Amino acid sequence: MTKNGKDEPFVITSQSPYFVHPSDSPGAIITAIKFDGKNYDLWEMTIRTSLKSKNKLSFIDGSITKPDLKDRVITEEGKAWEMVKSMIVSWIMNVIDPKLHKGEAYVDSAQKLLENIQKRYAVPNIPNIHKAEIASCKQNKQDIVDFFSKLVGQWNELDGYIKILACTCGAAAKITKLLEENKVHQFLIGLDDEPYSVMRSQILAMDPLPSLDKIYNMVQQEEHHKSVMADRDFKTEHMVAFAVNHLA
Repeated sequence: MTKNGKDEPFVITSQSPYFVHPSDSPGAIITAIKFDGKNYDLWEMTIRTSLKSKNKLSFIDGSITKPDLKDRVITEEGKAWEMVKSMIVSWIMNVIDPKLHKGEAYVDSAQKLLENIQKRYAVPNIPNIHKAEIASCKQNKQDIVDFFSKLVGQWNELDGYIKILACTCGAAAKITKLLEENKVHQFLIGLDDEPYSVMRSQILAMDPLPSLDKIYNMVQQEEHHKSVMADRDFKTEHMVAFAVNHLA
């Protein structure tokens, strides 16, 4: 209220969650990941990241709720809330597979929309599923860069469920180090035995263990070296065969 007993005018600044940029539209695609009923965790993470970049996260986390009517009349803030809510709902619906639209089309708030999708599609034991996938992840003759990228993707998904609280006792740093060492072991154990068993044993015998990035670099160099040697041996064999055929 002002000194005269009147309501303060509702003003939207460029820093306000209610602010809609001129480039924003209901048809905008805010993430390249489309929800298909099976990829909830990745999709939900990208949705939150996109809305956070647009300063709209408060509309889905409960920070901003629908304003009350005043004398049974919608206020200016209420009108702004309805506009932004409708925009966010459109953005979310745009990145949901059309075959799933019927089940979500009649929800009246962005927060409720995401809550409904979470209840239906989120997998409660997803961290354990990721752990099992990581444990069974093997190179199987993939290039090192492809195998490592696959592992990194699975680690990143699992890391989204593991929250390490900051502390002054040093426990958080120890836990982080332990998780990093686990990743080193998972990467090394997943490598194919025939070309990398000796190198794996040599690295695991190091004290302290090199960082994951350093080990990846070492293994990638070894892969390149083996590729060069194999190519050289192949050319040598063909040169010998060519010489034998011409001497015969």
